[in-house]
Amino acid sequence: MTATATQTMKAAKAFDYDDVRIVDIEIPKIGDDEALVEVVSCGICSGDVTPWYIKKKCPIVIGHEPVGRIVALGDNADSQFSVGDRVFIHHHAPCHNCRHCERGFFSMCKTWRATNLDPGGMAQYVRIAKTNLEHDTLILPEEMSYDQGALIEPIACVVKAFKRARFEKGDRVAIIGLGFIGQVMVRLAKHLGAETIVASDFVDYRLELAKEMGADAVFNPKVEEGSFPEFVASHTDGQGADLVLVGPSSPKVIQEGIKCAGAGSRVLMFMAPQPGVMMEVEPNELFFKEIDLISSYSCGPDDTRETMALLQQGVFPDDKLISHRFPLEKALEACRLTAAAGDSLKVLVDVAPSS
Repeated sequence: MTATATQTMKAAKAFDYDDVRIVDIEIPKIGDDEALVEVVSCGICSGDVTPWYIKKKCPIVIGHEPVGRIVALGDNADSQFSVGDRVFIHHHAPCHNCRHCERGFFSMCKTWRATNLDPGGMAQYVRIAKTNLEHDTLILPEEMSYDQGALIEPIACVVKAFKRARFEKGDRVAIIGLGFIGQVMVRLAKHLGAETIVASDFVDYRLELAKEMGADAVFNPKVEEGSFPEFVASHTDGQGADLVLVGPSSPKVIQEGIKCAGAGSRVLMFMAPQPGVMMEVEPNELFFKEIDLISSYSCGPDDTRETMALLQQGVFPDDKLISHRFPLEKALEACRLTAAAGDSLKVLVDVAPSS
């Protein structure tokens, strides 16, 4: 193995919501079957800026969407990797042996949930444990940029969501929320052959981009007359959507999603509400219209590999999906921009030079 020249590094550490500081910490030491990766860039996820979610984890080095290059390998590390490899690293990886893994529910695997990045994606170096290295670290193809690699994890979450929601070619799709995830949903639905895609958001910039991504009609609740469920009905012959994808976690928005759904449809919740939050539903309507209410949490190694192939095919334009980038020392500013949910999509923090 090789060694780094210094013993400390910079990292963006959250001490509370909206309290992210750049700190000096020790570079993690790797074991015989592990790797050390110099982080080039790391995306900011909505989870990084969700108050209740980040508060329960603090203090923590934030970031779980990193991409970088291997700078050191343990003597017994997986032989497919070499120092200098450009890699995507998933912060969670499954055991592949438990009942959940055998059934394809990787995010339910105890090993998957116990694995992580040491210390986190928004640090100059991260230690990649044996399980993560062997089961969900991917060498980037020569033609794939670091920017594209940084999009693998969040896009893979959408790829999994479409599987969970049983997307079918010809589906009429309604999407609520057009941030980064919503834009990827539009693009993937179009790529997979949706008949109609209608989408809703409050931000004109996002609505216009959704049309570029493939949405057939867009709706701004602040300026349009009527409701989004009525808008969906008007674009689906009065029948409602076959698949409703709900980005925001608010029960009110999820309830609106159910109202957009037609008979024999699926409504997917992409984000988790805060623990203890309750939601009223009308079981009679769900029963007689045979509406499935589905959740989708994170992604597994099958999804990340499928996503890398889609990126290689040019399905997702990284130049449109990445809206802003900041240096590491401005990580808090990057988080605040993401939290504002305005004229931004994926925000990257550049940790090290890409060359």
